[in-house]
Amino acid sequence: MIGRFGAALFALGIVEAGMVASVTISISSAYAFGEVARRPHSLNLPMADGRVFYSVLFLCAATAGAIVLIPGLPLVFVVLLVNVVAVLAMPPALVFLYMLANDREVMGDLVSPKWANILAASVVVFLTLAGVLFGISVIAPNFFAFLGGK
Repeated sequence: MIGRFGAALFALGIVEAGMVASVTISISSAYAFGEVARRPHSLNLPMADGRVFYSVLFLCAATAGAIVLIPGLPLVFVVLLVNVVAVLAMPPALVFLYMLANDREVMGDLVSPKWANILAASVVVFLTLAGVLFGISVIAPNFFAFLGGK
């Protein structure tokens, strides 16, 4: 329907999205490591001052590149597994955010109202269930075959 040009444009978009994601994840990992290790962490630092930051950044990028270059590795399955891990890691982060939004010491009078807490709890439960179902469908693809009808 969209032809070769459309397919090539879509492929270019996927490659670009992957490049942006790899840079973003590497930089955020290096920044988080620098924050936890209490080391200077910024792209504005000269190489000599941000040695730890740039080392972690390089290590993340090199590890990702090495994994992708493993011959015969089913990359689609790897991407799906990474997504499962991300989806299952999100609810605990949301719970911590929920706790922060309800901490009077931090938020003062701006603590989250009851209706927002109910909504937030519903979202966390929904995302957790969706993540578990997604994980099952990736690890055991035929588990939900009975839902297909045939």
